[in-house]
Amino acid sequence: MGSPASPTEGKLTHAQWAQVVIVAGIGTVLEWFDFYVYIALNSTLEKVFFPTKDPTVQALSYWAVYALAFVMRPLGAIIFGHIGDTYGRNRCLLVSILIMAASTACIGVLPTFNVPPYQAGMAAPVLLAVLRLLQGLAMGGEFGSAVIYVSELAHPSKRGKLVALLQTSVNCGMILATLLAMLLQRTISEDAMLAWGWRVPFLCAFATALLGAALRRRMPEPHTFLEAARKAREAAAAGGEGDLDVEVAEGDAGSEKGAAPAAAAAAAAAAKRGALERLQSNANVRTPILRVVRNNSLGLLFHLCFMAWVSAAFYTTVSWLAKELRTTHKYALLDTQGVMIVSLIPNAVGLLLLGAAIDAGAPALATNAVLVAIGSGLGFALFMGVGKSLAAAYGLTCMFHLFVGAAMANVALPCTRIYEPLQRTTGFSLVYNTGYGVIGGLSPLAVAAIKTGLPAAHAALAPALWLLSLGAVSLVGCGALALYMPRLAKPFVGKLD
Repeated sequence: MGSPASPTEGKLTHAQWAQVVIVAGIGTVLEWFDFYVYIALNSTLEKVFFPTKDPTVQALSYWAVYALAFVMRPLGAIIFGHIGDTYGRNRCLLVSILIMAASTACIGVLPTFNVPPYQAGMAAPVLLAVLRLLQGLAMGGEFGSAVIYVSELAHPSKRGKLVALLQTSVNCGMILATLLAMLLQRTISEDAMLAWGWRVPFLCAFATALLGAALRRRMPEPHTFLEAARKAREAAAAGGEGDLDVEVAEGDAGSEKGAAPAAAAAAAAAAKRGALERLQSNANVRTPILRVVRNNSLGLLFHLCFMAWVSAAFYTTVSWLAKELRTTHKYALLDTQGVMIVSLIPNAVGLLLLGAAIDAGAPALATNAVLVAIGSGLGFALFMGVGKSLAAAYGLTCMFHLFVGAAMANVALPCTRIYEPLQRTTGFSLVYNTGYGVIGGLSPLAVAAIKTGLPAAHAALAPALWLLSLGAVSLVGCGALALYMPRLAKPFVGKLD
């Protein structure tokens, strides 16, 4: 992709904007492709890496390794947030996708526990666990950084639509993973799946990651970040004199592509004043995570509350419900996969509609309160009705996902306004990965625990009760943010800095 025109000039063509969103979203596609491949191929991967006669031990071992990626995501958000808030959004996106590519490729060539021809015994699941940790680390810096990047680069009048379009890459990744798993399961034998078929999705993802990394090298840096970084350098260097003898490498100005000429010239001049000034600046502003915790800890907490419901709602439907349809309601695997794929279409519609509504002035806090209230009510209808017929499963899941998609858009772009530019990637990514990774990732376990404690006649209410409780948390988050940051209660004005 060629270097586009200055983002601040708002002169990118529709084709160039499509390129920016696609390249920024490649990592998110891979993140969710990997997430859903691991679920779609669980019966095969359990045999490949965790062979045991006890199915309970096998399942626990498998899902424990799966959960490792979620545990690492908040740490990844801190690490990659530091890169994004200190060295640039583009560098953060480039490093994260390179780590994702390397770890995904290594999973694709791992030896198995005892399936010929490549066997390694206990070393196989241990290596898988290590690579899942690396994947989780990369995932922690991926989506949040992409949202910040697109939101800062976009014209104010199009930010809602473009960030929502970026979010549909989640749907793309899940649909691609499901379709590829279905194709493999229906075209090759079980023995072939155990021997080599399971490797195909990971190797395909590796090739895509390399392409994404190559394209990301030429992405422009948002002017919002460049201007904030320039001001921070100037403030930190006031009264000090840089090392004028240190030359700037030719590639150091690469992150300034796309900045306004004056800002680019100022940034280049500041860089030429030497490495000492940069060190002084970094020492002055401290690390982004320390700054955001010290200056905006309530913002972090209220942001997490704000997105609690949608985090749980999404994961409960795409993971817990998918399994529930097969095990409790006895739907065929093909039917279950069909419900999950089709329901992602209204989810994308909800994303895009709410993105357009944000650009039209929809207030985030009031919108979230309405979506959470309606969604919590629909949750009871969904989980009580999906077992009645396949048509009911399709209809209710699609209706529920429409509201979940809208809520997903509503907790993305508006919440970037909680954080200042030089702490934005860290703060937003940390809460996003804690919300979706911890609250969302633990939702299936929470629902299972609630279901165990309910009488059999009311067991189907377990997920609805879980979502209702988190809906209350999100409503508290709406009220708290209205007091803490009143501008979030007003229509989005398209100004991030």
